[in-house]
Amino acid sequence: MGTRVNEMRSAGLLALVALMMVGLGGCDLPKGDKTSPDYWSDLYLDMYADKLVVGPLEPGPGALPHPRAVLLITGVTIRTQWFDPIVARLQRDGFTPIVWEPPELLSYDLFQASEDLAAVVQKVLASTGQKHLDILAECTGGVIARYYLQSLGGDQHVSRLVTFVSPHNGIAKAPWAALIAGWPALYDLSPGSAFLEAVNGQPLPANVPVTSIYTCSDEYIQPWKTSLIPGANNIGLCDGKVGHFQTFYDPAIYALMHTALTQPSPNAEPEPSPAVEPPAPSVTDPVAAPVVPNAPVEAAPVSTPATPVASAAVAPDAPIPGSTDLGSSASPAAPVTVLTLPSPGAGRGCTTGRGQEPATGVAWVGALGLALLAVRRRGGARIPS
Repeated sequence: MGTRVNEMRSAGLLALVALMMVGLGGCDLPKGDKTSPDYWSDLYLDMYADKLVVGPLEPGPGALPHPRAVLLITGVTIRTQWFDPIVARLQRDGFTPIVWEPPELLSYDLFQASEDLAAVVQKVLASTGQKHLDILAECTGGVIARYYLQSLGGDQHVSRLVTFVSPHNGIAKAPWAALIAGWPALYDLSPGSAFLEAVNGQPLPANVPVTSIYTCSDEYIQPWKTSLIPGANNIGLCDGKVGHFQTFYDPAIYALMHTALTQPSPNAEPEPSPAVEPPAPSVTDPVAAPVVPNAPVEAAPVSTPATPVASAAVAPDAPIPGSTDLGSSASPAAPVTVLTLPSPGAGRGCTTGRGQEPATGVAWVGALGLALLAVRRRGGARIPS
């Protein structure tokens, strides 16, 4: 019995490695626990570290007349640093970006992650004083945001939802990776799972514009039609090759995100009314003070602008800066992180050139073939349902 279990684990491990290596383009895998989401997070972050360095930015479309919060949500194995280029552009354009990295790099139960998201939104709203916020979510972060919007009352707190490279209808290869990793999120992303049935069993709310941005040449989210949402504005990047991770740093793709985040919405925060100056008294006004020739003019008080306070990383479990008694409804392991622009992580051992766009197409077929061959040779390990 023990031998059989070990054979199944070996088959699953090869399947997981084969599937996750699709985007590595020949990278020599460093040592470590390949069943840990941190392992893959560090590996991919190192590969793309150079692409995530924020330098001088291109001219933007113009700043918002008044700042408003947008909540950025990371996907499975994705750390906050991936959002650095998007955070920089959002700040340039007048948004107040807040990045949430879910616990366990979003590898845990997606129903629970959606509940945690609901609590995070309440914290952000309490901190900013807004009644609604926008959400920009990557990959699986977009799927839990959609469930929150449709089934947990999120449509009462969200103005706009923009997802990118999100598998709203699941990933056919997720069960193979789940064979060994055992991440609950992989089971939830398997087509036909209870979570995906719940996500796709409800219509989009009429009061929140939803946009899904995807790429037809995505190395991981295939088939690309899994990103389509009925009733949403589905934007496909299908002219040429556009990689999965390219969506984090390509300014043209950010422009699509910005357009989606600035479209009209029934839930849009009302713009503050401009202050109305009282009319100057007329010399003929009976209550106006008499004008005395050559009288000294008293200088009007000059208000000192408040010193801007840079956003700082918030320790896990810490409330958002400026908030008061946000309550404890969120999972203790669900931190809210406010970023400025932290430096990308140091290299962690992948020998492939950084920023290399992964291979697609044939690589997927080869990886899946290796996974199937591994399982078959081990006697046919059962695919989780």
